[in-house]
Amino acid sequence: MAACNEVNPPDNGGGNNGSGTETPVDTTITTTDTLSITWNGASAVVVGSHEGVSITNKNGYVEITSTVKDISYLLNGNGQGQLTIYGTNRHQLILSDLTLTCSDGPAINNQCKKSCFVKLNGTNSLTDGNSYTSADEDRKAAFFSEGQMIFSGNGSLTIKGNYKHALASDDYIQFTQSTGSLNLTTSSDGIHANDGIYFEGGSFSISAGEEGIQCDTSVIVINDGAINVTKAGDKGITAFDTILINGGTIRVTSEYKCIKTKGNLVINNGDIQVICNGKSSGGGWGGYSSSSSPEGIEAKGTITINGGYVYSQSADDAINSGGDLTINGGYVCAYSTNNDGIDANGNCYIKGGVIFAIGSRSPEVAIDANSEAKKQLYIQGGTLATIGGLENGSQLTQACYSTSSISSGKWYALYNGNDIAFVFKAVATTTPMVVSTSNTPSLKSNVTVSGGTTIFNGISVIDANVSGGSDVNLSSYTASGGGPGGGGPGGGGGPGGH
Repeated sequence: MAACNEVNPPDNGGGNNGSGTETPVDTTITTTDTLSITWNGASAVVVGSHEGVSITNKNGYVEITSTVKDISYLLNGNGQGQLTIYGTNRHQLILSDLTLTCSDGPAINNQCKKSCFVKLNGTNSLTDGNSYTSADEDRKAAFFSEGQMIFSGNGSLTIKGNYKHALASDDYIQFTQSTGSLNLTTSSDGIHANDGIYFEGGSFSISAGEEGIQCDTSVIVINDGAINVTKAGDKGITAFDTILINGGTIRVTSEYKCIKTKGNLVINNGDIQVICNGKSSGGGWGGYSSSSSPEGIEAKGTITINGGYVYSQSADDAINSGGDLTINGGYVCAYSTNNDGIDANGNCYIKGGVIFAIGSRSPEVAIDANSEAKKQLYIQGGTLATIGGLENGSQLTQACYSTSSISSGKWYALYNGNDIAFVFKAVATTTPMVVSTSNTPSLKSNVTVSGGTTIFNGISVIDANVSGGSDVNLSSYTASGGGPGGGGPGGGGGPGGH
């Protein structure tokens, strides 16, 4: 059995951002002319004309056909109707205190496949109908575009998607650094794109019946911005390819997946908090169906965390990778109430950072690797505290220590030498508690905590003042055995061999 295990950790190349995640740079447009459209009730007034631009206007339904490049359309007023655009060149839409409601289709239906630059001025609102009249063209959102959408402007935009999505493009959507705020409510997806979604800035509040943010065939890149998916009936943020997070503030509450990709997930920075509220749906391993297991963060490929603050809470695995999972830095908390805290279906590498992993009762563990496929957990560095054990047969390059008892609801202080390495609250009693630091650690329980900055949804504080408490006896921890420690179908055995 021992001969089947990997004694030396393979080179997993953790930290590679992959390809296809470069943010588009074509973010500005210089226009040659501006035409104005103002809605008032069930009518609209068009001001201006331009050679190559044809505009029809009937009962608030405005249709533009254009062969002109780099022209702007200033949209304002309050009314019922629709804007439809057919064209062969890029253009700009300036939404300036616009309220537009359409009863039988999208409020804005852009059928031009070239770039559409959207500038937000003032307060704007778009609402579509509960059903659409039949048409030969693709229309699937209250604000829909066949081409790329590039947002800017410090105004606000509220979209109510009654028929399907709130905001959608069959190309990519980009929110530049100067983007203001978007408030999206929808029966389906809040933001839906085919070829990529890129966040450089902006503030987003999304309540969705299905996905909060979805990219069908490509990547999602988050460099900055404040993203708040207040409710997703299915998934919060989901992509077909890589999800790359370099910054920003991300809050997601969803039913079954908070962040999911069929590709790789890379987190370099940012403040991320996701809470999956899904419950057991019955059937399948562990009480969950294969399609609806409520996991906080899931990548079918690899997961690499290099920095930032990451908190994931779920009934099923809090953080799950289909391949290798590597933590090189940052603050990471994975809290599962009914399964593994961190679960890698490949190898799992803990190389740096501060990791707080909480697993459920045996046979689940705090940190799991796919030992059934002869993969292993490697503890090679960082500051580690777990409630629940480690995968059996783990390679502990950095020594780990354990305590057999846990006082739920009490605050603990983990020391690395004389320095406080991590302060946390015990939210479960799954034994053993395992800790590890670069030097021989010490642990105090029932400490008094004041000051500092609260992280991990209130169960940890950094830069805190700590006083009092009782010393906890630590014993050397060995993740012995070659069998599974839990966390996968067919897994058995106790956590960490204890």
